[in-house]
Amino acid sequence: VEEQPESARAWFRLGTALMDVGFVSEGERSLVRSVELDPEHVRAWVNLGGARLTRWDFRGSIEANERALEIDPDLTAAHFNRGLGYLYLGEPDKMLECFEKVLEKDPNNSAAYYYRAVGLNALGRTEEARQQLSIAVSMGFSPDPDLIKDMEKKLQVAGSPVQIMEFGPEKENHNDAPNKGNESSNG
Repeated sequence: VEEQPESARAWFRLGTALMDVGFVSEGERSLVRSVELDPEHVRAWVNLGGARLTRWDFRGSIEANERALEIDPDLTAAHFNRGLGYLYLGEPDKMLECFEKVLEKDPNNSAAYYYRAVGLNALGRTEEARQQLSIAVSMGFSPDPDLIKDMEKKLQVAGSPVQIMEFGPEKENHNDAPNKGNESSNG
């Protein structure tokens, strides 16, 4: 950055590196500078959204990821990050839309199936949530036990069978942790 203070790419690399080592606020400032210098730098927008998500600035995260999607509507990381923002804002309908778009582009994203289950459960669509959760688990995702307990409770009240999912042979944990927009390679 010292050698190229007007380089959006240099600010992007610095911001991403700072985020990678836990300096989220400093990384966010560098990413803001990157998008100021190059408003079309899609990965900088996604990473900025990830920084804001990490800082619990959910509206700011959604806005940054929406800007990324204006540039590249097929960017799954931006849809994923928006979905997480809506999750934390308590907007399950919007959250579901985001994770549906993730699954359109990446049908093997186990975390997207899990978060769809979370959103469906929040909307009281427990049977659909159970199905999505079963898919996520079959793909190796390890769900939050509190979600399973909540779904079991709702099914009991509704008079449905209580078993949330059938467990087969033990699987390795292959959770697709939320990317939070960290697409630092090829900066």
